[in-house]
Amino acid sequence: MSKKDYSFEARNWLLIKLYILSVVLSAIILVAGGMPFLINVIGISFGIMTILIVFLLHKLNKKVHWIPYVLLISLAGMTVFMLENRPAITTYLLVYYSIIIISLYHNFRYVLVSGIFGLLITNYFVINYGEQTIVDYSPVYLGSFNILFILMTIFLISQSIIGKNIQRNAEILAVEAVESKESMEKMIDQVRFTVKKLEELNRQLMNHSDSTTTYSKELAATFNEIAGGVENQAYSATEMGEALHSVDQEVSEISLRAKAMRDNAVNTSEIVINGSNKVKSLKQTINEVDQTLKLTVEEMSDLSESTTKVGDILQTITQIADQTNLLALNAAIEAARAGESGKGFAVVAQEVRKLAEHSIQSTDEIGRILSLIQDKVTSASTRVKESENSFKYSKKLTEDTSGAFLTIETFVDELQKLSSDINDKIELLSNSSANVVDEINSVSSVSEELNASVEEVLASVEDQNEKIVNLNEKVNEIDQLTDQLKKTVAVDLKLEEE
Repeated sequence: MSKKDYSFEARNWLLIKLYILSVVLSAIILVAGGMPFLINVIGISFGIMTILIVFLLHKLNKKVHWIPYVLLISLAGMTVFMLENRPAITTYLLVYYSIIIISLYHNFRYVLVSGIFGLLITNYFVINYGEQTIVDYSPVYLGSFNILFILMTIFLISQSIIGKNIQRNAEILAVEAVESKESMEKMIDQVRFTVKKLEELNRQLMNHSDSTTTYSKELAATFNEIAGGVENQAYSATEMGEALHSVDQEVSEISLRAKAMRDNAVNTSEIVINGSNKVKSLKQTINEVDQTLKLTVEEMSDLSESTTKVGDILQTITQIADQTNLLALNAAIEAARAGESGKGFAVVAQEVRKLAEHSIQSTDEIGRILSLIQDKVTSASTRVKESENSFKYSKKLTEDTSGAFLTIETFVDELQKLSSDINDKIELLSNSSANVVDEINSVSSVSEELNASVEEVLASVEDQNEKIVNLNEKVNEIDQLTDQLKKTVAVDLKLEEE
């Protein structure tokens, strides 16, 4: 409902209440004036019927703009009815009462209609009851009454027009005031809503800021630990690279010694073959034993020296195998320290250790064989020397020597094959060691690069942490500004309520 409609409805209700009061007063006048009962019933019934009509129109909010016309017609009818039954100047004054009441609407149309009814009633009253009710009545009174009522009607119409304009301006100002108040309330509500949302956002932002600060600190600490771990890993990789470089050098040296052992085995094989041939020649030229005996003694002496050298070589091989076993054990320990990246090298170290143990076993066996050979050579030398006194046994001793040389040749062949296998394994170990050294060097380089990258990331994290701290300070400033805005809005609301 608009402000204008509300004002019109309020005037309707005011006029209805005044009309009810008028009906009550009229009923009192009729009863007090000693009017007949039927006249009283008709007058009161007419008023009550009018009251019911306008009351229903008002309550049902139907045809409310007819209410003023119903009221002014009813007032005019009641005035005529009162004049018919109680003609008096006081009863005639109801005409002025009616037009004054209708003027409360500030609508010149209602006043004009009421004025027309009043003018008709005035002429009716003066013409019919003027002489009866007016002292010293004359025809001039008719004009005077008409002029007076017309002037009053014009005055009330002018007053209604002026009042209407004033009312219209007041309604416009009221509407503007209401709209301004509503706009202000909406603005305050919006500001209050904004402050509330800003508080929620600021609270969430503070929570996120605190969480981010905590996470940033934890991230910085984590990256510090990672940086330390990467640095230690790089240092360990460097040490491992140096250790493996030493192992590679030792493996290279072992490879050289293995090649020398293979060459010695070849030489030994040649010597054994040569000795066997000589024994065969000895068997064929037993009749020339005197001349060849010296040569045989010399060859036996050479053979003894060769077997001694072979024993020295075997001792060297044994030492190399022991050293290789020790290095393989150390390599296995370092591979275990390296963790997942050292599993492959651990397998190689295990194979080297097995090969070293096998070499030790083989050299021990060869040592026993060489010891047997030395014994045989010594025995052969003794028998050769004794052959000067016991030539009869020379053929048998020669056959025994030939058999011994066959055995030696077999063992020497096996030693040669074993030496070749050892050399191949050591070459493989050398290649693997070189590859491992290269990989360790690569890991060391990658660790150094990773360490540099982690340091850069750590610097970025620390810088981000500083920015987050600054952001947290800004959030606290926003929170303070929000509190100030909230207090300002509360003060404005309090002033508006006052």
